[in-house]
Amino acid sequence: MVYAAQGLTSGDPEGLVLGLRITWFGIICLAYLGVSWAADTPLRVRWGYVIGFLALIALTAVYNGWTWVDYGAYLSMVIVSLIPWRTSRWVLIGWNVAVLGVAVITLSWTPVMIALIGLFVGMATGMGIEGGRLRRHLNRAEQRVTTLGVAAERERIARDLHDILGHSLTAISIKSGLAARLAETDPTAAKAQMAEVEQIARVALGDVRATTSGLRQVRLATEIASARSVLLAAGIESTAPSAIPALPDADSELLGYAVREAVTNVVRHSEATRVVITTEDRAVTISDDGVGIPARPSRGSGLQGLRRRFADAGGNVTISAGKPRGTVVRAELAARPAGQPQVARQARAERVEGQIENQIEGQLA
Repeated sequence: MVYAAQGLTSGDPEGLVLGLRITWFGIICLAYLGVSWAADTPLRVRWGYVIGFLALIALTAVYNGWTWVDYGAYLSMVIVSLIPWRTSRWVLIGWNVAVLGVAVITLSWTPVMIALIGLFVGMATGMGIEGGRLRRHLNRAEQRVTTLGVAAERERIARDLHDILGHSLTAISIKSGLAARLAETDPTAAKAQMAEVEQIARVALGDVRATTSGLRQVRLATEIASARSVLLAAGIESTAPSAIPALPDADSELLGYAVREAVTNVVRHSEATRVVITTEDRAVTISDDGVGIPARPSRGSGLQGLRRRFADAGGNVTISAGKPRGTVVRAELAARPAGQPQVARQARAERVEGQIENQIEGQLA
């Protein structure tokens, strides 16, 4: 404020007028210091604070004339400190262009320097504030994703264990009861039944181990749930399916990686307000309404690695411009060979139960 304070004595004011100018200058200083308080208020209040600060410095034109724009750099700081970066950068540019207009009117280089200082310092400060905000959002999102991921895995394990152990223990219970009834009348058949009980128990143990090993694996359903949390924390509206097609683990893992990489890029680079995730039998599409594909896209390792993963599996990843704006990422797996069986645990369990019931009926007959 030292440079702006030089205008207090312009025109050799008398004591009362000088006192009023100093008082007004003090009010401006207090308003500038109050920015840290206003930063925690609702957006409407912050906009009012910016407009009020502009009015305070503009009123100094009563005694400063056009040199009131000497406060221009301070208004630039107020703008980037209180208004979201997506809007404040354009307001910042507009304000400093207006200051340059004063240079044309007054034929002075001082407003030019004020505008350049305000633009440079405002841009640097605004980008720093926005970077810190994004880091905080991402940290909170990662914490929420971790918590939700653990919860989702617990639910998945609970469901899988119910499917695996429910049917396996039912089979073990039925066959053990049958073996007990056959122990006296047909020891050989009872022994055979107990051998099958042992085999069912071994299969169930293997299934349980496979289920728990999934704790460290990427799955499409888990990544979609994580994407919702990350986008919500970043202030981006999302639409995602509540149910997905049944997929082999390897396919679900690949599509899960596609969702993870695409959503990460949306949060970091797109400036989007909405994301839509859609799934098909062997494909997933992530579209946003952000800034779109840059004129010179960077060769980031994330998307390159994703393309290699899909290429190795016979699939492909395409990135195209959205309509009317934004980006569309589509990851598609190779078509499944005709006649390739898809193992469904529920169907297998029902077949096992049917075979057990048939065996019981045959033994009791």
